[in-house]
Amino acid sequence: MKRKFVAATLATVLTFTMLLGGCGQKQEETPEAPAETTEEAPAEEAETSASAWKPEKPVTVICPYGAGGGQDVAARLFAQYAEKYAGVKFVVENKTGGSGTIGNTAIATANPDGYTLGMFHNLSLYDQYLVDGVTYNEESFTQLAIFCADSTVIVANKNLGVSSIDELVALAKEKPGQITWGGPEFSSQTYPRMNVENASGVEFGKMIFDGGANSLAAVAGGNCGVTSVFPSEYFAMADNEDIVAIATTGEERMEAVGDIPTMKEQGVDATFYQWRSFVLPAGAADEVVAFYDDVFTQVIADTDFQKELADGGFNLLEVAGHEAATEYMLADFEANKDAIMSAANGSN
Repeated sequence: MKRKFVAATLATVLTFTMLLGGCGQKQEETPEAPAETTEEAPAEEAETSASAWKPEKPVTVICPYGAGGGQDVAARLFAQYAEKYAGVKFVVENKTGGSGTIGNTAIATANPDGYTLGMFHNLSLYDQYLVDGVTYNEESFTQLAIFCADSTVIVANKNLGVSSIDELVALAKEKPGQITWGGPEFSSQTYPRMNVENASGVEFGKMIFDGGANSLAAVAGGNCGVTSVFPSEYFAMADNEDIVAIATTGEERMEAVGDIPTMKEQGVDATFYQWRSFVLPAGAADEVVAFYDDVFTQVIADTDFQKELADGGFNLLEVAGHEAATEYMLADFEANKDAIMSAANGSN
């Protein structure tokens, strides 16, 4: 189910794109036509196609997060359908550690020959500012297709005795730093924590995990107090009696997870979404990019894929093709950079 924020974000992209078109184009003089027309190139040269490349062996998909988490589940589903249209095997490899930075670095530094792809999300764009030692940035990856965007569910261990943001904040004030909030650093699990901390002045203890599935398992097991996970991760443990969902992070309540109030309804004036994409390392040849543009456009348009995506708790976002995905990425990056940096810098 597509939500209103998608349309709003796309409007931002269109505005950003028009601004680029209006002020970023450089006027060039039109060269004079030659006095004589040269012979036409042979037909076989003129018709060289940018889509002539095709992989001849399995393609590796690097996922920087652990098995069972939102990135992993989405990557495997997308890869399954990509195999259908590409005609080769896509092998998902979980390269975890460093809250995603190890995997992202592996993607950015891989050979751009078309045999290594990466599962990516928008928050990785800000690692360059927030994580020491990170060498990649928005120019290190070739965006190919952005296919879903989701808000999260804030979940607490039932033994904390809280059922709302207000109750969680009250408990955190009683026990400063003792109520732990888990997830990868600077991630979908931790930005909602930063939002709550900045809005209320409380401080949570931090526990670092390699993905949402691991942080949710720790909450259910009583080893961590709170986390924020995607619907796909929440569904896997929604019937677990040791956890309680206390808020969602979108602009509106999510029908898929039940009638859970948003954190904005509960006094935290912020929303959080994360989009997911497939990328190549920067520097791939045009024919490689063209091949994946064609394959991934077909994947996103596949109604069976769309249904499985929705059934898994993911919200479809259709931004197919390198040019469209790059425009979307750049617009979103610029539009949200200040808010992300403010949230991160306001929460120590």
